[in-house]
Amino acid sequence: MCFWGRTMSAIRLRRVCKGFGDGASHRRVIDEFSLEVAAGESVALCGPSGSGKSTLLNLVAGLLPVDAGTLTLRHDGRTHELTQLGESERTALRRHAVGYVFQFFNLVPTLTVLENVALPLALNKLGQRLPEAAQRLSALGLGDRLDAYPEKLSGGEQQRVAIARALAHQPAIVLADEPTGNLDARHSEQVADALFDEARRLGSALVVATHSAAVAERADRIVELAR
Repeated sequence: MCFWGRTMSAIRLRRVCKGFGDGASHRRVIDEFSLEVAAGESVALCGPSGSGKSTLLNLVAGLLPVDAGTLTLRHDGRTHELTQLGESERTALRRHAVGYVFQFFNLVPTLTVLENVALPLALNKLGQRLPEAAQRLSALGLGDRLDAYPEKLSGGEQQRVAIARALAHQPAIVLADEPTGNLDARHSEQVADALFDEARRLGSALVVATHSAAVAERADRIVELAR
């Protein structure tokens, strides 16, 4: 069993680099960045637009390959070095190990609330957890909205559905990219409560990219990124 540091970590980045562009126009957005996040810990990534918050989340999710350094995830008792995995292998790992909450909800408009949450369960062949998914939606105040379609929901309700969907398969790692960015203050508080409480209950490592001081203050740690 592999331990990093003093506690078991779900995420470890060591001197990770990522840039975009070609030749003289190439810009390194992430420059030898290191971070460890323990299982059950929450970390807020803060910084101005263009500082690399979303890029970091996409690297951890395996949506982007790193240019240099090492990026390791721990899931189901095993460690996985993303820099040694191909795109299809990263996709398979992400499907099982990672839950991703997007700023713009990304719900499937032709599926009901419950069907949206059931989607990752079906992809992971975890259909037996559907009653549990319905219970999670009820705990998030959506028990009477299971058969509703996304267009009938408020922004706060849609984001809570997105959280339930991201956590349905009980991922080791939860990533959230500006999860309250499109919400008013009241709905932002509800969504932040739901996100942090549910990730804590599952013991998932949570990394949130945010411009909101109120959201960042809920995290165990704040990591500031400079542009």
